[in-house]
Amino acid sequence: MMWDLDRWFRLALTIGFAVAGGWCAFHLHVPLPWVLGPMVAVACVSMANRVHKQPVLARKSAQIYIGASIGLYFTPAVLALIGGLAPWMVLGAFVGIFMSVMSARALQKLAKVDGPTAIYSVALGASAEMSVQAQRAGADGAVVASAHAVRIMMVTSTASYIAWASGATPIMPTPGIGVLSWPVTLGLLITATAVGWGFQKIRTPNPWVLGALLMAAICANHEVTGRLPDLGLIAAQIVIGWGLGQHINRAFFTRAPRTLASVAVVTLGILSVCMVAAWFISQGAGIAVMTAFLSMAPGGMTEMGILSKAFGLGAPIVTAFHLTRILTTIFLTKPVSDKMMSTGWVKP
Repeated sequence: MMWDLDRWFRLALTIGFAVAGGWCAFHLHVPLPWVLGPMVAVACVSMANRVHKQPVLARKSAQIYIGASIGLYFTPAVLALIGGLAPWMVLGAFVGIFMSVMSARALQKLAKVDGPTAIYSVALGASAEMSVQAQRAGADGAVVASAHAVRIMMVTSTASYIAWASGATPIMPTPGIGVLSWPVTLGLLITATAVGWGFQKIRTPNPWVLGALLMAAICANHEVTGRLPDLGLIAAQIVIGWGLGQHINRAFFTRAPRTLASVAVVTLGILSVCMVAAWFISQGAGIAVMTAFLSMAPGGMTEMGILSKAFGLGAPIVTAFHLTRILTTIFLTKPVSDKMMSTGWVKP
């Protein structure tokens, strides 16, 4: 009984801090407040060893809601635009592979880790899938997972402030777009959940986001216009912030401090290269520089999708770029890894 009381207390404390953190960040005009505020607040609870680990159902629900929110932007006109950007998406994906190749060598030299651990720690895209592939390749799975957590937290925070500094203004609610009725909203979310479940069964990367995105895009192409209720999107962002913040605890800093510090340095280097690549892509593809930057940023697809939607920076384009990179990373990381080690670029 005491264990149950303690569990519920931790859950209430964690959720309370997450909501309060988002509320404070919103009123302090912090960029992406409903993600960054909960992330910092939950990190404080986690450092005090009182955090409640996020239920898997909460993360899945947030991903479904976010995927559906972004998918409603995939109108016929937007799909035509994305189709025209396909060559740039492929180029962006291969730039991501190139950055991973360069970063793996840098991380190995800085952190003194084995080859597979270095390679999979900096593979950009599909962090969950990379952790699985890393274990198959004999890498240190815990270090790889921690490295991806550091990268995503750093990129989400940094990219939010870069978007804010660029002059982009957070938009909530989206101007000129009405809210979907509750029957339509519930129908969309239920079907999105079913498709996400099917995608998970066939081992599709990011199944809950992609399933919801697909169903919402189908709706958007059949004259369903509108947006999901804003309160739900705020709740989804709080859940994402909770998921990021719960990783920050004492063990996180003592597990492999040199490796995590090295990952932070390498991530800053990747971000710098992304800024340069984004400028070239924006010039060639004719899209906004900040849209190109978020499309190239080494963050998670969910986090970058939220960020681009919150600032009105072409969420469908950003999502399409990240999806292309994820698929490329999943299929090419293993052969590229073998090649790097066989040529001595990264030592086993």
